[in-house]
Amino acid sequence: MAFQYSPFPQNPYLHPMKSRKTIPMKGQPRETVLANMEAMKSSDPNWAEGRTWSLVYHVDDEHRALLQQTAQLFISESYANPFAVESIQQMELDIIGMAARLLHGEEGTTGTMTSGGTESILLTLYTYREWARSNRTGKKKNELVAPATIHPAFEKAAHLLGLKVRKVPLDNHYRADIEAMEKLIGPKTLLLAVSAPAYPHGTLDPIEKASALALRYGLPLHVDACIGGFFLPWVEKLNPGSIPPWDFRLAGVTSISADTHKFGYGAKGSSVLLFRSMNHLRHQFFITTDWPGGIYASSTLLGSRSAIPIATAWAAMHSLGQEGYQNITHNIMDGCARLRAGIEAMPEMETLGQPCMNILAFTTRQNKPDIFVVADFLEEKGWIVDRQQRPHSIHLTVMQHNLPAIGQYLHDLKAAIAFAQKNPQAKAQGSAAVYGLMARIPFRSLVASNVRQLFEDLYAPPVKAKTGRQPEGNNQQMQNPPAWMGWLNRLLSR
Repeated sequence: MAFQYSPFPQNPYLHPMKSRKTIPMKGQPRETVLANMEAMKSSDPNWAEGRTWSLVYHVDDEHRALLQQTAQLFISESYANPFAVESIQQMELDIIGMAARLLHGEEGTTGTMTSGGTESILLTLYTYREWARSNRTGKKKNELVAPATIHPAFEKAAHLLGLKVRKVPLDNHYRADIEAMEKLIGPKTLLLAVSAPAYPHGTLDPIEKASALALRYGLPLHVDACIGGFFLPWVEKLNPGSIPPWDFRLAGVTSISADTHKFGYGAKGSSVLLFRSMNHLRHQFFITTDWPGGIYASSTLLGSRSAIPIATAWAAMHSLGQEGYQNITHNIMDGCARLRAGIEAMPEMETLGQPCMNILAFTTRQNKPDIFVVADFLEEKGWIVDRQQRPHSIHLTVMQHNLPAIGQYLHDLKAAIAFAQKNPQAKAQGSAAVYGLMARIPFRSLVASNVRQLFEDLYAPPVKAKTGRQPEGNNQQMQNPPAWMGWLNRLLSR
């Protein structure tokens, strides 16, 4: 998910700059440790109320208890050596097999589990880079062609691996323009990538056309289904024919990433990275034989890996079963349809694109009234609002715990629109000033440098004042956005 700035809440446990901590001389009682953590957690959003529309993938309290018990069972195991802990090895292979069958893989389809979507994507690019380098004619291939809505993790991975992402514009439905994609293919093209679906608008790229394009040019095609991989199959089963083929049914698709910690309902963080065959996957493995400690080999980016994410994903799949996944998906999609109908019934509002699952993005027509003023009003009512840009919009991922709150959300959304209409001079305040500025400002490098500064302020060690005493609370930059942001936002809002 993209970085979103908000000032630290006024909680003494959430001020990392307040002082440099040291390990206590004596261990604290269990009750004290737990009480301190509860205090730290008290200012976190209460997602169980249904007012948070992202990040949390919750089934019910019974499922959560199962994951907690599973985590306790494997809390000490390390999966640094996949041959040392046979139970976790078996679970990983089981999950890979179940995922491959769910996504219509062939007999040779295989893969690995990773710590999340970002690692899956990084390993995808790394594997294809190494595969190309193993071939004399592919050593100069260093470009990835992908739509503008592709997840930023691709850019992060490309930056780390010395690759380049060439962005494809979108069509009128916020999907990859495949004709434009073909024009960007050249001698340096390493692979193509598309989304199932793209996170910003929940739209499915034209993967059938992308598959045909990949076959025509002899290129690998990766489908980023990190959010949709364990949801779209159940949507298809509930409503056959509603979604065109997007997975290994298409001959041009060579790899798929799908997060088990999202709609697989395992614990954070786990993901599955599948390749159609070992021909590509073998290039993901790292092996060195001259270390004094012995032969070192790893199948993924991490060395030591926690067994908990693998075990909880395995427990989730076996406890829910196909019927459980379908029932949850049915409930969510019914709620999503109700939410979308309520939004589209408001004449001032419109949803963006053609969402294929439980992701919605909506905005005001011609941004009248200002969607970020609407977002501010919703935040005042206690909703956690995810703002987007290009175009300005609000993003919702509908989960099971959101369903009881849909009626109240629609009620508050109507009130927010009425407020924004009656107050046309209203300006986006609070965090919206930062979001609004990032959506409007033409100088993207200026935004990037200031976001970088926010991170530097967050992770920098404490600086003593001239008096020699520690400053009270965080630096001023951490409490509020830089002053110039608010000034420029007001100027650009006119």
